[in-house]
Amino acid sequence: MRTALFDGTHRTLPTARTWQAIRPLLPTYGVTRVADVTGLDDLGIPVTMVVRPLSRTLSVAQGKGVSLDAARVSGAMEALEVWHAERAVPPADFRRVPAADLDLPYSVSELEQHAGALATDRTRLDWITARSAVDGAVVPVPAAAVRLGRQEHDDWRLHLPSASTNGLASGNTRAEALAHGLAEVIERDVLSTVPCAGRAELIDPATVDGEPAVLVDRLRRARVWVELTCWPNQFGVPVMCCHLWREDQAAVLVAGSGSHLDPAVALTRAITEAAQSRLTLITGSREDTHPAVHRAGAGVRRRPATSPAPPTGWPDIVARYTTVHHTDTGTAAHLAACVTAATGIPPLAVDLTWGPHAREEFAVVKVIAPRLRYDARHTVPRPTAAGR
Repeated sequence: MRTALFDGTHRTLPTARTWQAIRPLLPTYGVTRVADVTGLDDLGIPVTMVVRPLSRTLSVAQGKGVSLDAARVSGAMEALEVWHAERAVPPADFRRVPAADLDLPYSVSELEQHAGALATDRTRLDWITARSAVDGAVVPVPAAAVRLGRQEHDDWRLHLPSASTNGLASGNTRAEALAHGLAEVIERDVLSTVPCAGRAELIDPATVDGEPAVLVDRLRRARVWVELTCWPNQFGVPVMCCHLWREDQAAVLVAGSGSHLDPAVALTRAITEAAQSRLTLITGSREDTHPAVHRAGAGVRRRPATSPAPPTGWPDIVARYTTVHHTDTGTAAHLAACVTAATGIPPLAVDLTWGPHAREEFAVVKVIAPRLRYDARHTVPRPTAAGR
């Protein structure tokens, strides 16, 4: 389907229509509240909090965007994604089978795993069906790489490799969801494998134009210290980061990141995610917030040092990225090709809105990209971090 720029991102439907479509469905997936928490901060960047009390993982999802509808959709879709990863993983096609007995284009050790994990091609695992994001070929993947959450069961087994929300994505269509998931695994790989922070380029905030400029102006008027960076990478896909600091949260340097073929969308995602991170700490609603954040005397107490490197003008960065696709299928195909070229293995996608879970209003997929890395701490690096 054709896509267009709606509220700072490319989608097949306007965010207002998406919100109208999914709002009546939320109770079905355990969502009890979608709260607008924007007013708890004074940046003016919309952020929502979506509550799902019976979650098998985190009970609160966060949403952000350049409009309230965009923030509502962002948070609600995140909640729907995790529900499906908890409860809609397809049944195993093969049970207790080692990878060595299957004809796989990858090794189990090339999947996302915790440091020190012991999974090998001889580990007996349960396998479900994924499809190549390049040609649709059927490829088995471990169910443990997709399923989220803890639940009771009557047998003991190694839950390897590990699963995370990395690559878990949704959209108005399956292709749109696939594009979002591919952009995320690219973003996380870039930020997890940088050999040194010096690879990043500082962006001059004064030169930013378009939709991101509106957000930058809000930060300026709120007297927030801001650092914007662009991370050149092997995929040729824009990956942007944003760090924010202000005296009212002196112990914390919050961050956000984003990736998209459109550099303006990538930067918008980074800025709104950083604003979301501030409000996540203000609301105190997430179970995964490190306790040190709320301890007196913890963390940074002074304005962060700015990198001595000269900033690059935003128009110069935008000029490097000229690839544009006006359909969800075109965007997904391009990103899949970028991953394949970098890793030698086509990325895979598991459809979590299959059969009894299929919906006309949205689709959810889990993207698995062998050989791409993910730091489970999801630390967003800075160009000034090296050598400090």
